Amino acid sequence: KSDTSTEHKEVAPEKSVPRLQQSPATTDSQPTPPKPVPEAKPPAAPTMKADLPPDREVKDKEPALRKTLGSLILSVKLALMGDSRLFHYEIEVEDDEQTVTLSGRVSTEEEKTTAKEVAQKVHGVKNVVNKLTVEKDLAKTLSKKQDDALSSLVKERFSKSATLKAANFEVKTEEGVVLLNGTVRFQVIALEAAEAARQVPGVRAVNTEKVRLEGES
Repeated sequence: KSDTSTEHKEVAPEKSVPRLQQSPATTDSQPTPPKPVPEAKPPAAPTMKADLPPDREVKDKEPALRKTLGSLILSVKLALMGDSRLFHYEIEVEDDEQTVTLSGRVSTEEEKTTAKEVAQKVHGVKNVVNKLTVEKDLAKTLSKKQDDALSSLVKERFSKSATLKAANFEVKTEEGVVLLNGTVRFQVIALEAAEAARQVPGVRAVNTEKVRLEGES
């Protein structure tokens, strides 16, 4: 009996329950996501003059300098063309460091002086070298060329009208005044011709005194 009691007293060994081994940091067991690659930033363009190389800074100044010189020449030419006394003349303008040189032809000494005075009033002009030459007959020559040009323009306008083209007017211009000569069947045709000639830029007046009606002596 004592042996039996002894067997009952023996304690059965406890069954060990298997435990899952945990890593010290559970996050280490998971794959580490790749770090985002920072986007490459384009190199910043230099904005300060100090950042620009010496040659780059010089090149940036050159276009502005050329623009200033070019605009000065244009300003002087526009000023000369804006004066009614000089409008008909072709005056050349050159510039060298704000010293303007005028060359060409005018009809009188007064016009030559006027050209210099007009150029001197342009902003940015420091000095004016006046190389204009005076030709007394130049005004008449230019006026004749302008009159011939006006006559051509009037004839061209007449050619666009069947009625005026058939009338076959003789056209002549003197100092901007258009002189018409010819014969028409009806007086209204002469009026139509005068209206057409008046619309040509530069025409000062239209004279139809030499236009005759058919049957008139």
